[in-house]
Amino acid sequence: MTVTGWLFDAYANKTGMTVWLIDLDGRKHKMHYPFRPCFYLQADSDGTKLIEQLRQKLPSPISLKQVIKKELYANKEIPVLEVSIHQPLQFQAVVRKIEEHFSYHAFYNADIKVMQMFYYMTDLFPLAYGEYDVEENTLKSWKLYDSFDAERYSLPELVTMSISPSVKLLEPKYQRNLEIEIAVEGRKVVIEQHSPIELIEQVNDYLTRYDPDIILTSYGDSALLPMLFELAQKHRLPLYLNRDTDAVFHQTKAMSYFSYGQIKHRAGMFELAGRWHVDKENSFIVGEADLEGLYELARISQISMQHQARTSIGSALSSMQIAWTYRNNYLVPYKKPVVEAFKSFETLLKSDRGGLHFMPIVGYHEQVAELDFASMYPTIMKIHNISPETINCPCCPDSKKRVPEIDYRICEKRIGLVPSVLEPILRKRARYKKLKKEAPTKELKEKYDKMQSALKWILVTCFGYLGFKKSRLGRIEAHEAVNAYSRRDILRAKEIAEDQGYELIHGIVDCVWLKKKGAMSEDYEKLALQIEQDVGIKLSFEGIYKWILFPSSKMDEDLPTATRYVGMYESNEFKIRGLETRRRDTTKYVKQMQQEMLGVMGKANTIQEIKSLLPEIIDVVKKYVDQLKAGNVNPYDLVVKRHISKDPFEYSNRSINAIVSQTLAESGVSLSPGESIQYIITDASGKKDSRKAVPLALYALDDGYDISKYCDMVVDAAMTLLLGLGVREEDLKEYLELLTPAEKRILRKKRMPVQTELKFK
Repeated sequence: MTVTGWLFDAYANKTGMTVWLIDLDGRKHKMHYPFRPCFYLQADSDGTKLIEQLRQKLPSPISLKQVIKKELYANKEIPVLEVSIHQPLQFQAVVRKIEEHFSYHAFYNADIKVMQMFYYMTDLFPLAYGEYDVEENTLKSWKLYDSFDAERYSLPELVTMSISPSVKLLEPKYQRNLEIEIAVEGRKVVIEQHSPIELIEQVNDYLTRYDPDIILTSYGDSALLPMLFELAQKHRLPLYLNRDTDAVFHQTKAMSYFSYGQIKHRAGMFELAGRWHVDKENSFIVGEADLEGLYELARISQISMQHQARTSIGSALSSMQIAWTYRNNYLVPYKKPVVEAFKSFETLLKSDRGGLHFMPIVGYHEQVAELDFASMYPTIMKIHNISPETINCPCCPDSKKRVPEIDYRICEKRIGLVPSVLEPILRKRARYKKLKKEAPTKELKEKYDKMQSALKWILVTCFGYLGFKKSRLGRIEAHEAVNAYSRRDILRAKEIAEDQGYELIHGIVDCVWLKKKGAMSEDYEKLALQIEQDVGIKLSFEGIYKWILFPSSKMDEDLPTATRYVGMYESNEFKIRGLETRRRDTTKYVKQMQQEMLGVMGKANTIQEIKSLLPEIIDVVKKYVDQLKAGNVNPYDLVVKRHISKDPFEYSNRSINAIVSQTLAESGVSLSPGESIQYIITDASGKKDSRKAVPLALYALDDGYDISKYCDMVVDAAMTLLLGLGVREEDLKEYLELLTPAEKRILRKKRMPVQTELKFK
């Protein structure tokens, strides 16, 4: 039989892989594929004999074969022993057992997940379209009419069923009586947890009736599906979440970990067999690019759909790199083989510098243009052939290709792994952005935007992954080389612009803000083309701002910040970065206030016009402060969201985070470091209410809120926009009647003997 359709799912079983196909008519086909994962070992004849002696002690039968593979960094062929494991589920157990006796030997491809190895060794990928030949429910061969990096591809029509808590305000772990909402094909039902048998029966009824391909949940990993599973076990009921009734659910535990100076938390996974379970709350890529972005990323990374939904972007990039080594017969090091080379103090000073920043002039500016290098770092890697194995390679000791400033050598004989992997991503993203512009409908525009957004995150990640200490295919010298080129290129852009009379207002790594009296869009586009021809990287003209604000630091009003700004283009569109209204930890109320301020400022075309609108802008702030004072604000608009860095009872201080997390723990809510908490501040000082804040889950309307604290938040966000207009915080607070008697006395002393009058009164 030949099945024409798509590869939907694949997972390991005792003797190979279980593979699910969806044909052109939407029928699902389950089949077996005999598969033996393998790893490689540098072992001589004595080593081979030792493995032969170990056979009886291994948890799975194995096969041995001498093969020739290429070593990535040395770029030469080496003989290795291929160890094939007959029972895929025992792959890691076999590796560990052999490693006990070969601790001083080089292992390769030894810690790759079996599911991933299946895709790499077969050149298949999720949603691969083709003809699949099947005999007696065994997949024999296939012919693909698709490729992992295809720009245009078809997808099957997939049925999606949503499962979520009916109460959206609180996470399930905070809800005592959880109600589940199920939606599929326009039908929706709400089921209460207090009748567990009815709950399981109705879930099973929907699963049987609609046979969904995707179960899309909110908090499905952390709460909903584990809860359904536990209830089904407790009452000895079947649960039809798996399409494959012979398979078990794949569950992992939640974990807290340290990354880039922060404690983070990752919920466990609850993966299904024969269906996809995608938890929107536990998937970065679905949150950023929806299911279209997930499909795109899973295809190009060759990671199964459920796993790609939950894994990091760095893991997707790593998978693409490993897939490249399989396609090109290279070995994947078991542990990172290249350590940082010794550097002199002088070389270290030159190399360990990061990207180049030109700090902005604090305040408002008019008629400033923004020019942005498109995918600067990935493009540098591609055009300069920067990769871990091409930097200071042994094959080119006299290479003429040298990294500026630090003089590292770059290979002239082969194209590196990283440029090869990035090429299709850069090509596809450029194509999707073009299709987005040309799309005739809003739906198509949104689709291509999600697809290019998924690829964007790969490009954002690829630079950091070069220097990531745990990356087996990374190298700090390659990371430093990219930085060196970026510093040279942005400095060159600055020089070209200034030679033609443009003033640099701000510059940060891959973006510059320029100004020239009388310059029009055509002038900036011409300048961008000239810089692009000089440095070899496309420079996009983003537009001219009528006005733009670079606010000062919160710590010192005389110091600028590099990544915080807001401006309005000539097209009347705002661009906002780093301000309170864009931050996730800002309350909804404060966000609304700042957005309303910007709405008033959007009427202005010049700085002078903004100043003329100052009374109206201040009135917005006053309105929000007066509502707080009057107690007329919906407390749920004042919810603060923070992440805890410790176990609740490990805090030694009485901070709000400590108090709230301990209160939740005492009420039976289990919290781990890195998890988020939500609360409403009732008394930040702790003088009247030692609790300081009440968790959202335990909040009652008569708990009230701390008027003074929330007024301070409003003023703080307002001053981000007002300080550059000459408004002082103490003057604003005086006008809003927020000063304490002591603060009023201090302010009067500061003003004497000169009397001042607020212009916005």
